[in-house]
Amino acid sequence: MEQTHKLTKDQFDDNSIKTLEWNEHIQKRPEMYIGQLGDGTDPEDGIYTLLKGVIALAVDEFQKGYGKGFSVEVKEDYAIIRNYGRGIPLDSVVSATSGISVGIGANPKDVSVHPVKMTNALSLDFYVASYRDGECSWAKYAKGDLLEKGIEKTSEDNGTYIKFVPNPNVFPGYAFQEGIVKELLQRIARQNKGLSISLNGTLVPDSF
Repeated sequence: MEQTHKLTKDQFDDNSIKTLEWNEHIQKRPEMYIGQLGDGTDPEDGIYTLLKGVIALAVDEFQKGYGKGFSVEVKEDYAIIRNYGRGIPLDSVVSATSGISVGIGANPKDVSVHPVKMTNALSLDFYVASYRDGECSWAKYAKGDLLEKGIEKTSEDNGTYIKFVPNPNVFPGYAFQEGIVKELLQRIARQNKGLSISLNGTLVPDSF
C-alpha cells in the first residue's frame, strides 16, 4: 500500500532555524556562564563574578608589566573599575567588549566569551572608555546591545575605565557589599605583590 506524506505544522524547514545574538545566549543561560546568580549577600554570587571579569583586565596588565594599580568604586547598584595599563587599542574597544571571541594559534576553531563580555551582556548599562596617548575610544551598551560609540581627545592617563550596572532582572534585589568586595581585592593584592588597589578611595592592604 502506497503511503503519502502530509505536511504538518511541525515540519522542519528553513523557518525552523532560530539563532541568538551573542548577548541573548548569555542572558537566556546566565548560570552556564557565571554559576549562581544571587543578590550579593554571598561572595560567590554572580555580581561578583561580573566584577572579577573586569578586574581581570587590570591584573593582566599589571602582570605583563603595564600599570602599577587600579581603583574600584562600588555602590549598591553599580561598580566602576579604572586601571592604568596600556588601554584597549582604540579601534578594538567594541570588539573587545562584545561578541564572540574566535580562537587563534593552535585552536583557531575555538570560540569563547571573554569575562568582560559576559559582564556587558548581563548588565543593564555598561560603559567602557579606553585612554591611549591623548585619545579616548568609548562605547555605551544596554544589555549588551551597542547604543553609542566614539573617539575623542582626552587628558586622561592611559588605561581603561569601565562602569556597569548589573541587570536587576537577572539579579533580583541585588546590592554590592563593600566588605565582600574588600576581601576579594585583598586576595588579589596578596597574590600580586606590588599591585596597588584602592576601594572607594581607600588603599586596600595586602593582608587581613
